[in-house]
Amino acid sequence: MGRSPLTALVPLLIVPTLIITTSACGVVDRDTATALPAGTVQVLHSPSLAQLPGGRQADAAGLVGGHALLHVQETGVLSRVDEFTARRWGLPEPVRADDGDELVWASLSLGGRQWRNSDRDVEWARVAVLAGGVRTTITVPLTASADPTAYADAVLVSVPAGEPVLVQLTDDGVTQSIDVRSGRRVDDARGLYPRPVQEHGFRYAGNGTIDGTPVRFQAFADGFSLEPWVPGLGWARDGHAWLAVKRFRISGGAPAAQLTLDPALAVSVLAPDGRTHPADTDRIPVTVSSGIAPHGLYIEVPATFRYGVLRLSPAALKAGLTPVTWQNEPAPADFPIGLS
Repeated sequence: MGRSPLTALVPLLIVPTLIITTSACGVVDRDTATALPAGTVQVLHSPSLAQLPGGRQADAAGLVGGHALLHVQETGVLSRVDEFTARRWGLPEPVRADDGDELVWASLSLGGRQWRNSDRDVEWARVAVLAGGVRTTITVPLTASADPTAYADAVLVSVPAGEPVLVQLTDDGVTQSIDVRSGRRVDDARGLYPRPVQEHGFRYAGNGTIDGTPVRFQAFADGFSLEPWVPGLGWARDGHAWLAVKRFRISGGAPAAQLTLDPALAVSVLAPDGRTHPADTDRIPVTVSSGIAPHGLYIEVPATFRYGVLRLSPAALKAGLTPVTWQNEPAPADFPIGLS
């Protein structure tokens, strides 16, 4: 007897990742890859900056926390991870989704932020995946690369086909999310702020006289930035951000040791809408001889703020808690702010 047409085709169907068997009903394909049950969350790492197949660029998928910056570079959906890709991402064997499920993935980068003069004991940022109503905390290494495209970590999630998957950053009690399927930030995400912004800052020197004694007052800052969270004050209100005056420091001549500066009276920002926003440093006056202000100098402004004028009024100096009587006041000064 000759071979049937079906039997003759069997050798042509054999590929390395499939085991082909025959039965009375025909050909049955059995995938040898390990099936990941729905709800499985795996963090992958590739020392060679490998890519997962089928990815597309995420759209503005960055989250700014108080202590961390989380960014999603690419997202994608798979039914299977082949042996070669699995090996490059540190998986011991090929994996696949169960029937009716799919593998959703995102490449991640987590950067840390360092704040000086912070006396708040806050919780370090946590990264989690939310799928099917279950939140799974994951560990993503802090990146040491300054290259924003150097993504060597990814999260792989097995879910029922079409089910939403979120990557979340929780920092000091605030949770922000990225929709992995769309690659977009969702409604709970705080603003994205320009960074870096202005680097030249300002320098001020003014002369005055108190009780016949000359006083030379000086103030310096290295620049400005917009921040959603700052030490000592926490998160800005909804729709607002902290304008940080970077490394604000002050000094003065005799009787400098007796003088204090109340930032809420001495420093303010004039916004384009004509509104004036006073500074806040956790409501702590600054001794002129103490140098850098505790926690830094911050002004809460609308999150859309991009330019304005910083006004310095050194006549608001005090002797302890008592306003100073000047015979000759140091002149106020205005400095333009332009955030790029």
